[in-house]
Amino acid sequence: MSSITKKDFFKNSQKGIRLPIPIALSYDALLAKSKLLAKRSVDAKQASLETECQLWAAGALELLAKAQLAGIHPSLVVESENTNSLLEACGITTSTKVRTINASVAYARLNHTVPHFSTPVIESCKKLADRRNAELHSGEAACAAMPYDGWEGDFWNAADLILKSMDMDLQEWLGADARAPKALLKAHRQAETNAAKQRVIHHASEFKKTENGKLGRDKFKLFRAETLKLPANYNDFHYLYSQYWSHECPACKTWGVAAGDLTWEDKAEDQDEADYGYEIIERAYSPSEFHCPTCGLSLVGDAAVNAAGIIDDFIETKEIEIKYEPDYGND
Repeated sequence: MSSITKKDFFKNSQKGIRLPIPIALSYDALLAKSKLLAKRSVDAKQASLETECQLWAAGALELLAKAQLAGIHPSLVVESENTNSLLEACGITTSTKVRTINASVAYARLNHTVPHFSTPVIESCKKLADRRNAELHSGEAACAAMPYDGWEGDFWNAADLILKSMDMDLQEWLGADARAPKALLKAHRQAETNAAKQRVIHHASEFKKTENGKLGRDKFKLFRAETLKLPANYNDFHYLYSQYWSHECPACKTWGVAAGDLTWEDKAEDQDEADYGYEIIERAYSPSEFHCPTCGLSLVGDAAVNAAGIIDDFIETKEIEIKYEPDYGND
């Protein structure tokens, strides 16, 4: 990459011209390489190479995640604490090697840039990356020990979510080989949906026929009286979420706890002009997990909670103090 003068840099920036960046941070290069590795993963499966299939898949997903971030801005793909890499991401040559984020950081950032890229999805992606690293950098046969049905559905689900945020689909990513992954993805989601619905039916039946049903409702009343604070113990939850709220249990019709991550934040439309210095903010959290302390129903993942009818975002309204920037040069 040729260097540019400071004068040219500011001139191009003011004109809105995107400056050249290293190939390591290029959206087109990252996307092209992710396509290549995804194709190799599909070919490896057809050749019954299970370990290689998972290794290529892990690499393809990480590069796809970084391509999505680079498409927003290349700086999202570099380590934020590395000043030279940030400069390179903005088109300024530093003559140093660019350092990019690891897979776990990339997936965590997708929580803010890809709709429905919830905590369960992030964790499944991280586990895939961890197995790839263990397979390549240790004596552990991490990928060989994990069968297809333990990771493949989660892989295609994550890839599909990322591609949708990029206005793409599996067909564009894989070309002619997209039919099999589409069918597998559909089967995976259908299996999750069917399992969740059956789980609700089972817990509803068990709650109705148990002799402790009435006692369970009495216990629930105590629980609901404390829902403003919510239980301090979240050991039932598989993941750590940014918000927890009470929600009617689809099985026993008492109340349980739903959890999810922030999906959007905006100023409330109705603002009281009398509250000078403060503003009302609305935050929405999408449900990704649910647990009922009464009947024991447990649902993990977007597909499961949605199949059980837990689909509405939780809207939180908060009044916060407006932070004003100090005025400079007005003396």
